Amino acid sequence: MLVLGLLNLRDAAAVLVEDGRLLAAAEEERFVRVKHVTALPLHAIRYCLQEAGARLSDVDAIAVPWKYWVLGRRAALALSAMVRSPTLCRVKGRRSAERLSQEWAELAWLPRKLAGPFGPSRSRPVFLDHHLCHAASSFLASPFERAAVLVVDGASESHTTMLGLGEGRQITVLKRTPLPHSLGQFYAAITSFLGFRPDCDEYIVMGLAAYGEPRFAALLKAQVLRLLPDGDFRLNTHLLDFHLARVGIFLPELTRLLGPNRLPGEEITQQHRDIAASVQLLLEETLLHLARHLQRLTGAKALCLAGGVAFNCVANSRLRRELEYKQVYVQPAAGDAGAALGAALWLSNRRGASRQREVMRHVYWGPQFGEEDCRQALERAGLVWEAMSEEALCDRVATELSHGRLVFWFQGRMEWGPRALGNRSLLADPRREDMRELINAKVKLREPFRPFAPSVLEERAKDFFDLPDPSPFMLFTCPVKPSAKGTIPAVVHVDGTARVQTVDREANPKFRKLIEAFERKTGVPVLLNTSFNVNEPIVCSPDEAVRCFLKTEVEWLVLGNLLAWRPSGVKRAM
Repeated sequence: MLVLGLLNLRDAAAVLVEDGRLLAAAEEERFVRVKHVTALPLHAIRYCLQEAGARLSDVDAIAVPWKYWVLGRRAALALSAMVRSPTLCRVKGRRSAERLSQEWAELAWLPRKLAGPFGPSRSRPVFLDHHLCHAASSFLASPFERAAVLVVDGASESHTTMLGLGEGRQITVLKRTPLPHSLGQFYAAITSFLGFRPDCDEYIVMGLAAYGEPRFAALLKAQVLRLLPDGDFRLNTHLLDFHLARVGIFLPELTRLLGPNRLPGEEITQQHRDIAASVQLLLEETLLHLARHLQRLTGAKALCLAGGVAFNCVANSRLRRELEYKQVYVQPAAGDAGAALGAALWLSNRRGASRQREVMRHVYWGPQFGEEDCRQALERAGLVWEAMSEEALCDRVATELSHGRLVFWFQGRMEWGPRALGNRSLLADPRREDMRELINAKVKLREPFRPFAPSVLEERAKDFFDLPDPSPFMLFTCPVKPSAKGTIPAVVHVDGTARVQTVDREANPKFRKLIEAFERKTGVPVLLNTSFNVNEPIVCSPDEAVRCFLKTEVEWLVLGNLLAWRPSGVKRAM
């Protein structure tokens, strides 16, 4: 049974699953070059069908992780907004009108919208519960036969969290938290308060938190986000309203508590760092509160996380470290893109088409390109290149990295999810104290407080990191061992932690060979690994890779087995 899963909300994506086995998955942003794009994912759908050699008419079912007609809770909140505040009513009304005219209209007319570019389908779309799809995206891709399942995001059709139990191929809902009490919206609202983009820059706030003291945490816990018995919590939207915050409106009562909000581009002060530390701590404590209650309900020894909040790797690590779960699994596209995967897996499962559950052990489900595509992209840009064997390439690149040079590394199938994990990566030597400043000057132009991540050979990870289990998707942080901090300073955050990718022998053999070559030259089986992009989505194609390379001062570009560099006449593109 061939099932197409698609999402047209923020982080639009498409996946294709056959008999419960994933064939292809990609986010629309990689094709249209707009981060977190909200759109019908036509390019991602086209890629998935091409990867399988299929047409839309070959698809047996189309699964969508959103019941667009479930509006009761949102309508009730809109009515209450009319009573509370004309400004809030106007802001919520505008946003609702936007969603009705775009996302929900697309879903209502989905067969017609798909028929234009792809021809008729022999199956009508099936619309599924958003949080159940999130739960399926993690549990049905996990190695567990029985696990507690915790879904936390901004909002589903009516709810913001779901506590459940996965057993075999079934997922039972145990508890939900209704709108407007949302951990995701709480964190996003404070992200906006701190002058960053809500629903986009929360990872920046997480990084900033390590530089502050949580001196506002008790105040926020008492007046904004209260923990209640039995895994409940309540968000005081009369003090902090997400819908107002996302357009930069904050109530005077909030600014009296926290001080004035920061505007984009303004200096980041210690006050802002302390607010970030406070909201991060309160998020962690609330997740621990939910997960403890879920453990009491289920007695499960394993935990699956899903929803956008599961990208908070600092919180994930506290859940793994402080609770009695023996293992914690987070699917690499934990946010809304992953709900498209969950929809396809859940529908396949419901219809008895899943022959066996397939554990997701790697992220390489996106487009790949041949050597001829890479050669043509290099020739069009006027770059110089050399074709090399895999062994010679890894040896040469390891040498260049060990001399402090930067390398864009483009290989195989593109990663699924927001992390660059060795196929669309910018690589560097983690041993240099000044490497972060060098990357920010030559490439990223990003906030200096944001950390860079290490990729390490799985069997050597415990020599450098206090890491209890493998971490192939960079979704957990862990302490760097004192003996290693001076060895790999470029990947150690200010709080002494790192967000680690462990590289095993099966998932990405070529990337592993490169790390092994670097170890032979330096004695260090670790590379600094960050994403191949500059203020845009991670590159997808060779042409995008070349354009990105030319915007920077990075010395080397690797496309497959082609090592490329600029001739003397080719300058940095501005």
